[in-house]
This record gives sequence, structure tokens and C-alpha cells, in this order.
Amino acid sequence: MNIKTMDDIQKLKSTPSIKYINLDIMNPNLEVIYYLLENGEKYSYSDLSEEIKGYIYVSHDIFKQSQMFILDIINSIPSSLSELEIARFLYITIGKNISYDINVLPDKNETFNLQNISTINNLWGSLYYGKGTNHSLSKLYLFLCRIMNINCKIITTGQLGYQKNILMINNRELSTNITQDIPFIQANFKTKNFARYNDNLMLDKKIAYLIDDYNDNKLEKILSNLDYSKENIFQLILNKTATVIGASNIKPIELKIIFEEVFNQYCPDDKITMNNLYINNNNKKEHFLLINFSQKYYSFNYTRNSFVEIPKEELIKNLENKKIGLYLNEKIPFIDTLTEQTI
Repeated sequence: MNIKTMDDIQKLKSTPSIKYINLDIMNPNLEVIYYLLENGEKYSYSDLSEEIKGYIYVSHDIFKQSQMFILDIINSIPSSLSELEIARFLYITIGKNISYDINVLPDKNETFNLQNISTINNLWGSLYYGKGTNHSLSKLYLFLCRIMNINCKIITTGQLGYQKNILMINNRELSTNITQDIPFIQANFKTKNFARYNDNLMLDKKIAYLIDDYNDNKLEKILSNLDYSKENIFQLILNKTATVIGASNIKPIELKIIFEEVFNQYCPDDKITMNNLYINNNNKKEHFLLINFSQKYYSFNYTRNSFVEIPKEELIKNLENKKIGLYLNEKIPFIDTLTEQTI
């Protein structure tokens, strides 16, 4: 049943056969939401946007916990913000709380859990698990903006149905793409996809995204003054960058995107490759990033909060005994004796 108003709630009460609810996210009704939080335990939830049903449902428990988090986000908005500043605050907040999940990408996994993919495609499921897809991220941003009475819509681009958000603020259209900006937000870098407000220092200080400056500006001051003739310069670059961006709080996919930016800027002529691997832990893939430079291999150790060098022999041994696995379409440089079949 599609639920938009309290009149719909009255119809719901008189229709005991209903088990699935499509909640309007274009025109959020907080009275409806509060009612369902307290009385909707027997229903499963999906979204309704411009009369299009989401079709992916989550339990009331997931809906309730995620919706309470949404209300916490709304209540945490600093006072006296303009419409633009609120829109920016919500954008940054999503980027801080949701990451990508390599384990649900078909081009990286020979087998994958369809239920997991479906769940994080749901607006509330993505918040509950802290992992999202392009569609759930764009719908979540729309929902948060609409709760705050900000005119936001979703547009679809390209043949694969990729989604972006358009804001209408002060009679101007602002194009945003939260999916692409998550790594930069998590590293406290300038964003790249929030219209023309990606490096507005005063705005980002006002919404408490920054205290003093962007981390990419801080990183430039540090890396530009290093002695690149030193023998251990590459590992130094890795650890200096990790310290500035707070790498221990950033997941491997986002970390890879950030380091691609860093290498392109500071090591453009060096042959550096990165691979997605995983540790086999009770049949659960724990993703980690492997970086190769000059036939040396490095990975970020979240316990030590620094990059460590992994000896080639140790890496091969763990690949052969299947303690470490290689995601699909990955080939580690200089370890050409192993293939996906042998791994």
C-alpha cells in the first residue's frame, strides 16, 4: 500500500491483509513517520518516489533504527543555516556515514549475495548497514532534503540508469552527485560534485565540515616539501597522506580513490598500481587495498594506523593457501605465476 498521509494510515488500519508499505519520500509526512515508528512493526518498508515504487523492502526494525538516525541528523543541523547551507550539511553527513561495498559488485565477485545487494539498494537499508548504491544514495539525499523543504529531485543519466540529484535553491538549479563525492568527504577534501560550492571554505566551516582548512590543502603543503630523492620516499608519502586524511576511518574502496588522486598529483611519472584483495575470515571477505611500487607491496594496517610493507614471498604464500583472495579482474604486478583459477 502507498502511504502519503494520515488518511492513508486510517485505510491501512482497516486493511489487515497489508504487509508491505511504500512510503512517500517526495513529500515526507513526519506525522505518518512517527505513527509507523510506534505502530508499524508488522510491515516491511520501501520508498515511493513520483509514484514509482522501490520494490525492495526492509523490516520494521531496520526502518525504525534508520529513521531514528535520520531524525537525529535533522536535529543536529546547526541553527541559522540558509537553505544552501542545510543542503550542503546533509550532503556531507551522508558522505561521512555511508561507504561503498565491493562485495556486492558483480564485476568483482564470482558469486555474491543478492539479498545484500537488494538491502543496501533500499534507502533505510543503506543507512542501517552504512553501505549504499548509487540509487539508495540519491534517494536518501532527496528524502533528507525534502524533509527540510528543500526542492530536490533525481535525474537519470546514461544507459545504465545512473542517478544524480538536482537542487532548486534561490531559483537556480544546482547539480550534485553524492555517489562520486563520498571518498573526498570521508577524507575531508574539497568535494567535486556539489555544483559550484565545492571549495567554499566559509560555508564548510559554518556547517562544521572543517575546522580550519581542507585536508587536500594541508596535504599539498606537506608533500610539496618532501625530498623525493630519498630511498624510502614512497612509504613516507603513504604514511604522511594516511595521517592527514585519517585513513583508519576510511574504507579500502574510498582509500583507493583518494590515493589515486594523490599519486596522479605527486607521482605522475611513477608506475604505481593498486589491487583489491580480501582476507578470508569465516567465509566473510574482509576487503583490503594492496599498493605496488617498484616491486614492493604495501597495505594499510588499520590496527597500527599506518602502511606496512608486505614481503612478496608472504603475499604469494597467503594467496596460495587461500588466506588471502583476489577479487575478480585483479592481477597483481610481478606475481604472474598466480591466476584467478589457481587462487
